[in-house]
Amino acid sequence: MKFEFLTLDDVDLKGRRVLVRVDINSPIGPRGEILDENRIKEASVTLKELKESKVVVMSHQGRPGKSDFVSLEKHATILEKYIERPVKFIDDLMGPAARNEIAGLKDGEVLLLENTRMYSEEVIEAPIEDCAKTYLVRKLSPLFDLFVNDAFPAAHRSQPSLVGFAYFLPSVAGRLVEKELKALREIIPRLKRPIVYVLGGAKVGDRLEVIDVLTKTGLVDKIVVGGLLAPVFLEARGVRLSNNNVKKDKEFQSNVERAKKVLQWREDVFVLPVDVAVDKNGERVDCPVDSIPSEYKIKDLGLKTAEIIVKEVSRAGSVIANGPLGVFEEDLFALATMEVLKAISESDTITIVSGGHLTAALRKLGAEDKVTYTSTAGGALLHLLAGRRLPIIDALELGKKNAERLKLVKHRD
Repeated sequence: MKFEFLTLDDVDLKGRRVLVRVDINSPIGPRGEILDENRIKEASVTLKELKESKVVVMSHQGRPGKSDFVSLEKHATILEKYIERPVKFIDDLMGPAARNEIAGLKDGEVLLLENTRMYSEEVIEAPIEDCAKTYLVRKLSPLFDLFVNDAFPAAHRSQPSLVGFAYFLPSVAGRLVEKELKALREIIPRLKRPIVYVLGGAKVGDRLEVIDVLTKTGLVDKIVVGGLLAPVFLEARGVRLSNNNVKKDKEFQSNVERAKKVLQWREDVFVLPVDVAVDKNGERVDCPVDSIPSEYKIKDLGLKTAEIIVKEVSRAGSVIANGPLGVFEEDLFALATMEVLKAISESDTITIVSGGHLTAALRKLGAEDKVTYTSTAGGALLHLLAGRRLPIIDALELGKKNAERLKLVKHRD
């Protein structure tokens, strides 16, 4: 992997008006509390270096319609703790109130804007040129001298706040993007076969996209299916589930059809559940996939399935894990996630654990230092490992040209 972009070391930051895109999208609890601060802590490294700049921070949190789609006000309080200076928050993104706050910033001050996904154009996926035409980018870009992209967990997205500003502004990589890409550039050539992917979590569409890429590149030997992918693949295999077992909406049905197609590629590659755990009035009940009670919600993989996955991990040359296998926040339904993470942490193979939720589970297990690498990213890491070029790389390379054109790059002796 070869990348041609600038970092914080390449530009003079003193007195600059700097817009920083981070990804502090964090696991959110039932009362709106932030369950894991790791992404906020990682983002603070770049922000601490910008102590002589006027700094505006933007990030997303969750997706519209989901329970974790909340304001960033609580994130600001936690960010203060890590950067060790005040962080102003404003519940506006690009309106007059936000622009007035930005204009009034002094050197060393930090302002966090509201959740970017509260703005409808932010959820589009489009080329850089189209993202640059959005209202968000056209309104905010004239207010800044420099754009810093440090949102590695969202690096696989081509959305306005991630790639659009590089069209107009000199752009550099933040410390997290720099660190992650450097580490992965060293690890990827060392991956040994058989390569086993353990895929869970709630972002089924994203995982299916990655699986589709893997089927084309062949850079995989086993794909373990968990999280919300599990019921999708079970239904694709012919297991009839009820609306009580899982939400069978249009998105679910569409994903089932996609899963059927990838199963036709090489069904033997996929490790599907043989049993699952359902929530029977607050009690965990494990049952075979051919006799799942229709009235109860599936919340975890079953014990027998966990044992099968542990054996796959023990045979692997490399293991890439992303997303919890069940509702690990509830102790009753953390079994599969924790058993598999324990096996991964005890393996002497190359092991990569990625994504906010799964790294939180790894910390809960106390095994963060027992894997080869932990990444803040989920989808971005998977896309990179599958051989895809990340959109923010293209944006950073474009932003480098802007910096060179405006003569902002430092001369090195």
